[in-house]
Formats: sequence, C-alpha cells, structure tokens
Amino acid sequence: MKEHLSIELLERYINGECTDDEATLVKQWYQSFEQDADYTSALNASQQKALEEKIYNSILKNIDVVNNQEIPAIHKGNTTWLWVGAVAAMLLIALMIGLYRQANRRHKEEIAGDQQNMVAITNNSHRIYKSKLPDGSTVWLNPNSQLKYPKVFAASSRVVLMSGECFFEVTKNPDCPFIINSHSIITKVWGTSFRVRDNEQSNEADVAVVTGKVSVSIKTKQSISNTRLNIENGDVMLYPHQKAVYSAHDHTLKPIVKSDESPLKIWNHEDLLFDNKLVRDIIPALNARYKTHIVVANEKLNHYMLNADFTGFNLPDVLEALNKSLSIDYEIKNNTIELK
Repeated sequence: MKEHLSIELLERYINGECTDDEATLVKQWYQSFEQDADYTSALNASQQKALEEKIYNSILKNIDVVNNQEIPAIHKGNTTWLWVGAVAAMLLIALMIGLYRQANRRHKEEIAGDQQNMVAITNNSHRIYKSKLPDGSTVWLNPNSQLKYPKVFAASSRVVLMSGECFFEVTKNPDCPFIINSHSIITKVWGTSFRVRDNEQSNEADVAVVTGKVSVSIKTKQSISNTRLNIENGDVMLYPHQKAVYSAHDHTLKPIVKSDESPLKIWNHEDLLFDNKLVRDIIPALNARYKTHIVVANEKLNHYMLNADFTGFNLPDVLEALNKSLSIDYEIKNNTIELK
C-alpha cells in the first residue's frame, strides 16, 4: 500500500507552494505508480492511449515545476502504465481536493448558519440584566457576564454557553436536559434555580443551588459531548443550600458542605408590600429580607415615596421595578448596591 499523503499537501503541491522536502515526497509517491496498474485495469489499450495523450501535456504543464525544480523526464515508450496510472492518480487527487474544498466550504457555511441562529448577550452595564430563554427559563446576568443560546433549542437538549456570573431559573423538562457550558465546568440541571460563576480570568468556578438539584462536572471533551441527564464518575450532585467549587490550581471539583449563603438571598422570591413608604424606610426592609447591603448615593432619593406590591419578587426584580417606577438607577460595587 502506498504511503498516505494528506489532501493539504497534494493541494499545496499542485499550487506550487510546497517546500523542497514536501515536493520530493510527492514526486516519490507519484513515481511509485510505475508498478501499479490498479487505476486503469478496466481500460483497454486504445482507451489507455487516448487517456494518456489527452492529459500528458496537462500534467507537464501543471505539475512539472515545484519550487523551480523540474520532475525528471519520463519516456513514454516503455512507461505507459506509469503515465496512465499517474494520470488516473492525479484525476483522483483533483476529485479528492474538490470534495475537500466543498466540505470545507459547507463547514464554513454551517458555522455561519449556526452563528446566525445563536443569540449572544453581553452585560457591559453596572446592573443585573434579565433574559428570557426560548423554553421559558430565565437568566440574570451580572455585570461583565456573557450568555449564548440558540434561537430555538434542539429537541434532545437545551445547551447554553456562559461566562461570568449568572443565576438561572430553569423550566423543567426531563426529556430535554438543560446544560450550561462554561469555561471550566459543565452544569446539568435536574431542578430549578441556582447560580453559576465561571470565567477565564478566575482560577475558581462554583455552582450554588437555591432550589432543585444540579450535577456539576469538570469540563472535558467527553463532558461537552454528553448531553444526557445522567451521573458520570467524578460528577458532583448538588441539592438546595449546597455548593461545589472547581480549582484550576489542582484541577479538582469539590462539594462544600458549609458555605456562606448570604449572597444567594437576593435570588429568593419574597412577598413585600409598600403602601406609600419613603425610600429611606424601604431600604432597611430590603437589606433585612435579602441579606444585602443597599446604600443611597443621592440623598434626595430618600424622600421618594413608593406604593408597590412586590409579591414573589427577587431583589434584581425589585431594583428593576424601582428603576421603572421612580427612575432610580443602581450600580453594583463589590458587595454593595448603590442607588443613584
């Protein structure tokens, strides 16, 4: 069996872009057809002659010069099989290259099509951004976070890509698993609400569950391709009030039995009713209920009055309501929320 040559090498050879060593390799492969008649065993003598005469000059024109070096002259008299075999081989190469280019073009078109069918969200603001997914799930993106998802989810799985910090409330559908592909970890959703933090700038990633359950695994080629809702060796299953932390330093994923749950309180759905209350009276109530730290950067905001029913609201929804009703903006600075 002849030595295998890549399509890329043969294409560079035909285009005259080979190095000297590559050209020598192709010439040796080309000349090896002297003892091989397999390509033309179905042709009779007259057909072989016609084929040889038809492409003889074409071969000399297209492949006899590579890096200014000529292929040694081949005498037609005693090497008919060499020429016929080589001609057929070059025709096969041309066909293979054509198919390769066609597949390449199709692959690029598929990628372009995939990009057109994807929704990409980047939160460059200082606020939390809320997004509704095609299946009815909701995602809140913290500042400097990114999310990508298809306009229409596949029938077999719902796969999204994220970077940064996002909180998910996922619509249940056991027949169509919800899977989050982030920088270091893969999170599979078995329940409803949880937070994922994972980005390229950090040496750690974590998942914390508020309700329901999720499984977390270290990102590998195998975990990316596995879209089934099952538990693999090394996966960590998490339930409410549990957390798993991935460390890039030692490439480990560990469950945390006891962790500070205060930062997750902002995602609790609380029932709050304010009947003509001043903002200065509302803020302490929000801080107490959501275990957070809200401050007023503009004193005049304290005198704004609010009449609102925040039944079933988490804190980001409350802040969004304040923005729409009283035009109060906010900015997240570390663990502090500034109203302004």
